[in-house]
Amino acid sequence: MSQSHALPGVLQFGVRLALAFAAIVLLPVGIARALQRSPMPDVSAWIAQRDARIQVRVFDGETGDVRPMPLNTYVLDVLLANCDPNAPTASLEAASIAVRTYAVRSMLHPSVQARREHADLTDNPSLDLAMETEHELELSIGSQSALAFIARAQAAIEATDGKILTYGGQPILAFLCQISTGRTRSAEIALGSPVPYLRSTPCPDDATSPARVSTITYTLGALNQALSAHLSGFSGLRAIRSSDGFVQAVKAGGAVWSGPAFAADLGLASDDFTWVARGDRLTFSCYGRGSDLGMSLHEADVLAERGMSFAAILAHFYPGTRLEDMQSFVQSLGISGN
Repeated sequence: MSQSHALPGVLQFGVRLALAFAAIVLLPVGIARALQRSPMPDVSAWIAQRDARIQVRVFDGETGDVRPMPLNTYVLDVLLANCDPNAPTASLEAASIAVRTYAVRSMLHPSVQARREHADLTDNPSLDLAMETEHELELSIGSQSALAFIARAQAAIEATDGKILTYGGQPILAFLCQISTGRTRSAEIALGSPVPYLRSTPCPDDATSPARVSTITYTLGALNQALSAHLSGFSGLRAIRSSDGFVQAVKAGGAVWSGPAFAADLGLASDDFTWVARGDRLTFSCYGRGSDLGMSLHEADVLAERGMSFAAILAHFYPGTRLEDMQSFVQSLGISGN
């Protein structure tokens, strides 16, 4: 074979060799560098947390199973479900401490519903704090946005590892909501008993936010299906309200629902709602998102943007509480957080 005929074969071999080198060496290096530029969390730091060594038992209402999970994973799932993906660091840190406190208190004093299921908590947002997995978050806001939010939320959890709020030497009922109606509720009205650190707190930034109000519409058939009811029309519906406007109960003929149960069955954003009937449709207007107790995450975001620290935000919404380490409380459960 002549040299002129051999040259193209050599060139082809060289091209194939270059492509193989790119696939085996350059491509993985490029991917690794891209991942280094992305906000990937430090896995070793995440699993080394004291939070990671505490197991919390969560009752899954959909499957009927009790799922043990690390405390930091529980806190993360609650942050993903309730916090704004662009929330400032200080408000994410405040929320991390509030959720950790809620979980530790629930481990010490589980609710009747959780105890019945041999769990510490439930994933039912009408009973406990709403939760969302990383996969569910990716489906709702996209992979890149989810990745960035998860990394920031994990950093906030790591920065506050082991910190909880106490009052009178005990972890508090650290309720929170996504956005209030314009002020948070007092425990005396919402729970029927005063709690010193759960006072009605003005939230002026919530009051002016369009996100404070949401609407949802039902046909009569869809309403009956959601409530497992047999209403013949909307005219018989009556709401009984507390002094702060929240619905305590809804009556229709002989049927009665508590305000929270009615809102949960219909997927309403809060227990503060009104309705208007137009023909065969009933439109609900809901004010705030969540229980309206404790910390408003939306108001906390604004306070953080103005320079308030996580400690100051927590003191604002839970007056009279103290920041403490959870160690002595988890040890009383026979758990070592070290």
